Amino acid sequence: MINIDKEDELYKYLLKLGVEDKEKVYLELAQNGRYKRKDIQTYLNSKFQPSVTNELNETDLEPILDYYVDIKKLPRISNVELKQNLKEFYLTKNKKLMQKIQQAYLKDVLYMCINYKTLHKDVDLQDLVQTANIGLLNAVKKYNPNNRLDFKDYIVFYIRESIIKEFEEKN
Repeated sequence: MINIDKEDELYKYLLKLGVEDKEKVYLELAQNGRYKRKDIQTYLNSKFQPSVTNELNETDLEPILDYYVDIKKLPRISNVELKQNLKEFYLTKNKKLMQKIQQAYLKDVLYMCINYKTLHKDVDLQDLVQTANIGLLNAVKKYNPNNRLDFKDYIVFYIRESIIKEFEEKN
């Protein structure tokens, strides 16, 4: 049995990410000898990998394409500007900046929702996207750019957590 070492770098990283069930995630990663940041990212992304046998049909793809077309109309933002916006939002909590950051990550939200939908056909895509956006907004609100954590790793966790709470814990 693996003991939880709260001084371990893995545990500290999960703490910085704001992982609510740190002990469970820590034990799962430590049990497999996964201590690197890349392993954590892989773990967080693992719940959203599409199944080869559960591909989406045409009726599933239509709303996805519509949503993607809407996202493509939004103005692009550079990585440098995005990092500046994250720092400024952390200091000012400006709603316009939060919206700008959210829009910059809508493609990532859609990607995660598509992958989740391939595994859970009964879930409505619009509900899924709304729930994922709530997770994204929570990530933006809680992110501290001084921790030097990659924001994408951060949003993956919060979007995943939001989706699981909404769709899997109710069943």
